[in-house]
Amino acid sequence: MSVLVTRPTRRYASRLLFASTLLSLAACNRARYATSAISADAMATCTSLPTATPASLGVPQAAIDSLQRAAVAMKSDAFVIVRDGRIVHEWTDSGFEQPFNPQSITKAITALGVGVLLDRGALPSLDVPLGTYFPEFTTGDKAAVTLRHLMTHTSGIAADRGEAQFYVPGRSDAGAFVRGQPLAEPVGTTFRYSNVGAQLVSHVVQAAAGAPLHAVLDSAVFTPLCMRDWRWAVDARGASYGYSRVELRARDLAALGQLVLDRGAWQGRQLLRAEIIDTLTAMRGGPVAELAPTAFVGLWQYYGADSVRLDSALLAQLRAVPVADSLTQVVARLVASGSRVMSTAVLRATLDSTFGAGRGVPRWYADTKGRVMPTRWRTPAQAVAHSGSWGQWLLLFPETRTVVVRLARWDHPGRRSEDDGYEWSAIVGDTYRLLGRRTP
Repeated sequence: MSVLVTRPTRRYASRLLFASTLLSLAACNRARYATSAISADAMATCTSLPTATPASLGVPQAAIDSLQRAAVAMKSDAFVIVRDGRIVHEWTDSGFEQPFNPQSITKAITALGVGVLLDRGALPSLDVPLGTYFPEFTTGDKAAVTLRHLMTHTSGIAADRGEAQFYVPGRSDAGAFVRGQPLAEPVGTTFRYSNVGAQLVSHVVQAAAGAPLHAVLDSAVFTPLCMRDWRWAVDARGASYGYSRVELRARDLAALGQLVLDRGAWQGRQLLRAEIIDTLTAMRGGPVAELAPTAFVGLWQYYGADSVRLDSALLAQLRAVPVADSLTQVVARLVASGSRVMSTAVLRATLDSTFGAGRGVPRWYADTKGRVMPTRWRTPAQAVAHSGSWGQWLLLFPETRTVVVRLARWDHPGRRSEDDGYEWSAIVGDTYRLLGRRTP
């Protein structure tokens, strides 16, 4: 069971000032946090990540040294590498305070709260309509929004990517704010990275569980992993912020990554059914139910091949709807040319070349009312990940059973910008090249 405390926000606020949130946070001199109330009995039975030498698990020391040099050059503050469930490298810069907010990596942790409820049967599936829980989503076009749309950033709900929208003076109920946002785009047709959508996920969990997101995760996940040194910002009504603002240690974030990499298993105990993790990450590949251009699955980001199949049966379905000749002509041309299996991105580009940039997929959804979709398939993931502002990274490499965590303060001494001379996304390529794939 978790408890609420209040803490001064000076340290936390200094990090967010650059991101513009502090204009609103400054109006409140204290923030509310939920923290763990893990019992002595629970601590006696929980287990944390063990350690091992790199050589004992076949990790080249040269690879670790190379990545560590890059981490220092990037003005990192914490860097952890886990192989086969054991920490083989852990570094923290002097003066770095933990627990720490990994920014949008919070969204990946929020997804685990959904996983807990799917596992318990408290949520029927990701396709549950939001109207099941919120009257604001029972009528009009918003009635089509599902939990899956929120978790793939395709809900169409109007959204500002920033944080300041949640901290307007007098706005104490984050749930009422996000539920009241109108649709800006047709549901399911467009990817729009959304803090509002992720925040809604937190409120879906609370509505389905009858308890805040942080409490659900504390009992089901954090406690078995021996995570007792965390805190989670909540609004004035006690609801967890689901898009950002959990604070935890780098090694605890690595433990959460290991839980996902092991498909819900934790040191011999199955905390979540394996198929639940597959649903949230597409780590093992599988079918995808939409064409919207997104690499996100259940708030986790998938790296791998994504293809679509077009055939005469699909063409017959389109003609039976019926849809506009312009759409069937595009599909007929592709089927006739023998392009029956292609990258989903190529199909979207082909549709855009006919209907205009960014209009191809919305046109397909509008013409078919979302009822006729080609078979889309993802191969097993090369990597599953989430990132956060200012270069926070949680990377999972299934092939080599490796987890990598990198944390960084925006005000790290000597830091000049978010990129600071090194493209953050390059860490995905570097770590995959050095740690993520088997060597001959």
